[in-house]
Amino acid sequence: SYLPQYYATMAIIRQAAITTTAVALFNLLSILFLPTSVDAFSISSTVGIPLSASLSNKERRPNKYNKSSKMSASLKPYIETLIAGERHLTSDETEEAFGEILRGADEVQVGSLLTLLRARGETPSEIAGMVKAMNNACNSVGLGDKKLLDIVGTGGDGADTINISTASVVLSAACGCIVAKAGNRSVSSACGSADVLEALGVKVDLNPEQVVECVERCNVAFMFAPVNHPAMRFVAPVRKKLGVRTCFNILGPMTNAASAQRAVIGVFHPELIDLMAGALKEVGRVDHAVVIHGVGLDEISPLGPATILEIKNIAPPDSPTKEYEEKKYMFDPLEEVGVPRCELIDLKGGGPEENAQKFRDVLKEGTHTDAKRDSIVLNAGLGCYVYGLTPTIKEGCDLARTTLESGKAEKLLTEWIAVSQEIASASDTSS
Repeated sequence: SYLPQYYATMAIIRQAAITTTAVALFNLLSILFLPTSVDAFSISSTVGIPLSASLSNKERRPNKYNKSSKMSASLKPYIETLIAGERHLTSDETEEAFGEILRGADEVQVGSLLTLLRARGETPSEIAGMVKAMNNACNSVGLGDKKLLDIVGTGGDGADTINISTASVVLSAACGCIVAKAGNRSVSSACGSADVLEALGVKVDLNPEQVVECVERCNVAFMFAPVNHPAMRFVAPVRKKLGVRTCFNILGPMTNAASAQRAVIGVFHPELIDLMAGALKEVGRVDHAVVIHGVGLDEISPLGPATILEIKNIAPPDSPTKEYEEKKYMFDPLEEVGVPRCELIDLKGGGPEENAQKFRDVLKEGTHTDAKRDSIVLNAGLGCYVYGLTPTIKEGCDLARTTLESGKAEKLLTEWIAVSQEIASASDTSS
């Protein structure tokens, strides 16, 4: 009796669905509220409802060997699985689905899938599948068997601090770590890692071969996300139209193009700690990593205690698989290393030019200190511990402090700027 109204309402919604978000919502509503007594094919011809509601279980089942030549229908089975609500996607299913997304899947279906994943809450296995798909699509950086460190955060904490993790990698490299830093321009803050490095004079858009040369010459390099993950161009329009956080907000720190085996990963919300650590273990690329959250920030700071989840591979060196030891603990900079408390205003940054100047200031030689320098020491110290330069975080912080005061970090920044410019210039000349 209500079917005429149903048809009319759905037709109106369909006509109004001019954005990806609206179309995605329409498709979900169509499947969720389609009357069971109605023939899907007749409705489809009337208001354009997808035929997926009438498919058999066999037709709904994902088949990785049956890829569509043009973007679209391959995401439907995964969407239907999530709508059914009986289970989450497996890691393999998510890897297949995101492989399609990174090859340019239909925007409506991408929006639907991302929305459903967000609504249901992603699992570590789903996140692991996404990471694997991004790694498969990546323009990788071939640094062989070098032991590499990355210090990186998800962003999204809304604090607009100075670029703590980016300055920390310079100090870590000055301490003796080999660093392959992944990053991008600002998404949620006033100044991203690529923005501040570019303002300092570092050439951020080096190709993979140039990154290798930069690491070999000065033990630190930057890997720019658009260069290493070009397939993200297919996702950017959908994310912009959706206007809400999706799983892509947290994937960047886990998709280091050089396959860094040591990682310090900061997250903007404590609920992400176990999720991301679980995904890292399932992907199995890291040997030693920590996922951290500290008093509202995606890094350790003098603001207060930080939660750290540490995972370490304890399998024998010749083992084909990794076996992780896991421990979660609190780290209080005041109690552990005597760093005094600060207020958020003490860590505030600004735009690229302002942050570049503060970046230089925190790396200057000398025994002077403040909350910004303390924050760099804390995160670089944690990096030195994860890399294996020191047996404890405290000793890592001591090493970072001594190195900072010696002026080695300041000199390395100058060297990095010069080397990156020389590499880029040589490429321009040869072309």
